[in-house]
Amino acid sequence: MSSDGTFNWPDGDVILRATHGEESRDFRVHRLFLSFSSPVFKDMFRLPQPSSTTTSDGVEVVGVTDPPRALELILRFVYPSAASPVIDDLTILSEALLVADKYDIEVARSRLRSSFKGFAETEPLRAYAVACRLGLEDEMKIASSKTTSIHLPGLAQLPDEFKLVSATEYHRLVLLHSRYRKEVEAIAMRSPLTRPRLINVIDLLFSGEDVAARARAREATRRQFANCIGEGVPLNRKSLTLALRADNGVANVSDNDIEFYVSSILSQASDLDLTV
Repeated sequence: MSSDGTFNWPDGDVILRATHGEESRDFRVHRLFLSFSSPVFKDMFRLPQPSSTTTSDGVEVVGVTDPPRALELILRFVYPSAASPVIDDLTILSEALLVADKYDIEVARSRLRSSFKGFAETEPLRAYAVACRLGLEDEMKIASSKTTSIHLPGLAQLPDEFKLVSATEYHRLVLLHSRYRKEVEAIAMRSPLTRPRLINVIDLLFSGEDVAARARAREATRRQFANCIGEGVPLNRKSLTLALRADNGVANVSDNDIEFYVSSILSQASDLDLTV
């Protein structure tokens, strides 16, 4: 996220000098907005800051140890006239959440957490590690559940964010994957719904344009589903998804394709008045 000079207000009555490592940037802003959004800033402005200085035109400069890009993002939530930020980097999201917690800025914290789900979908391992670091229990659960669709690498291959994850939190993830594998294996052992059979069912549904062909396909599909039900295989989204993922033949099939197969099967089962 690049800076566009938004937070350099000519009538700003305080300058936040954000310094983090070799990065440093001044934000000329308004005490009123900061105090309204943050009880920490409100208390800070009530007391003299020993490390503060003053510019030639009498504006107080307060030094803070926050990453400039994270502080800028937070300020965009504080100022109602600022453009809503687009957060496309999990590292920036993590930094911004730390800043929001530091200054107790609830409007930023809640909106940042709402952005978390997207990262849990695309980068579940990193998202889980970030949620652990920040103590976000709900986000930890969301991200950990998404990791079951990918292979859990060894310690040496884990993302850098895991350096800040405790052994207990990592062990929770290992146990989740262990339970998930057992569930997949249990479903796979008793499920006839492997990918070739699913594809055959789907092919039958579209295997003719005339009425007679569609009727035959419908009856064949009904028998196929009825056999599955008779063999004790529950026709629901979870069991079908697990059966597909357990099939070695679909190891490289995307989650979106698996979702398509499952939705197609459930839709046809419902249409055939079978239990789903």
